[in-house]
Amino acid sequence: MEEEVVCAEGQPAKAGYGPAAHPEEYKRIKSIDRFRGFCVACMLIFQFMYHFPSLGFLQRIASHYPETGYVLLPTMTIADIIAPAFIFAIGLTFALSFKRRQALFGTKRAVVHFVERSLAIVGLGTFMDLSEIVIESFSDRPMNAVDWVLFAVSAVMLIGLVLRILPFGKKSKTWKEVAEQIFYISISVLGLINIVVAFVDYATIEPGKYWYWSVLQGIGFAVLIALPFVRTKPWLKLTGALVIGTAYSVYHQIGNHKELLDIMVHGGVVGSFGWAAMLLLDMFVADMYFKNKYTSFALSAGIAAIGVFAIQWLGDVNMGSCSPTFILVGTGLPGVLFMLFDCLDRFHRSSFDPLVWWGKNPLIMFVLQFFVIGIYTMLAPDSLIKDAPLWSAALQSVILIAALTLFVYWLAKRKKSIRL
Repeated sequence: MEEEVVCAEGQPAKAGYGPAAHPEEYKRIKSIDRFRGFCVACMLIFQFMYHFPSLGFLQRIASHYPETGYVLLPTMTIADIIAPAFIFAIGLTFALSFKRRQALFGTKRAVVHFVERSLAIVGLGTFMDLSEIVIESFSDRPMNAVDWVLFAVSAVMLIGLVLRILPFGKKSKTWKEVAEQIFYISISVLGLINIVVAFVDYATIEPGKYWYWSVLQGIGFAVLIALPFVRTKPWLKLTGALVIGTAYSVYHQIGNHKELLDIMVHGGVVGSFGWAAMLLLDMFVADMYFKNKYTSFALSAGIAAIGVFAIQWLGDVNMGSCSPTFILVGTGLPGVLFMLFDCLDRFHRSSFDPLVWWGKNPLIMFVLQFFVIGIYTMLAPDSLIKDAPLWSAALQSVILIAALTLFVYWLAKRKKSIRL
């Protein structure tokens, strides 16, 4: 008789499925955790260091602007490689995560889960942007009708979250399930409204009218676009990447679309199709990696080379509009970088592994930096930030890195993983 597997949600999985049936498929690959942790740490640390002019070359490394940053390729700085690297990390584990949930709950529930979670990531980004807009409403930007709708949904979401974590709800499974559903449905609705509003905003050629698009929205929507290909054969992932990427590239190259896309973060909602093409290419490279590591390394290097070679015809490597060359280089270079992490994995024998700690909770660390770094840099006087001497800027950076590393270590030691 095959052992019954009890999943994280407390429901038995089908016999013969799940982690107990195929443990080799669900074992964590530390090189992927380290690579993801490297991406998250760089995003947070770069964003913090960027506020300190006295850090000199370290601040330049954190800059996305060719005028002030270190240019790697035409209009692409070193800092521009971090976001595509994070997308590459998603591509490495997307199919495995879906397969695991599919084995536990079946295809239908797995699809619903990932649709809901993708919208929730968009919704989380919406909530974070809305927080800034509410703050601005006290100065010179009055809240409009869309702001108020999102504000109302956000209030319901927060009520669900509070009810979920209240101590007296711990003994009631039904209470927790209802509160959890209130939270997830509300945050998913936030994401859905955001996508609709972003398309309307873009279609009216008034980018910034509502201004609800940032990094999390781009990631969540790109994952949603790529979802239909998650369990397909590698050649179908490649075909999807080529079709979506080619269609987006044609749109990008005609008229004034490049300039329009460049106004919004990462190309806005339309630019997400470019990021989705990149994610599909990443998923294709990931399939190759699990079959033959050397093939995926050569493939990544080849894609990067094609992207660099195509600059003379397709234009600069521009993250702002997610240019066609950026899609290629943004797939190839992170693939090569990941292979370096993978090669070094065989030499790591110590239990001291801070990048793994960072890599296990990327979402909570991203949100944490929004509140910790955002609020600190907003409220701290210029003497501590813009006018801070080198020793002060360096000390603040070290304290921040140490504090955040201790936090992710605490989460890792207690095996706490916070995900949407």
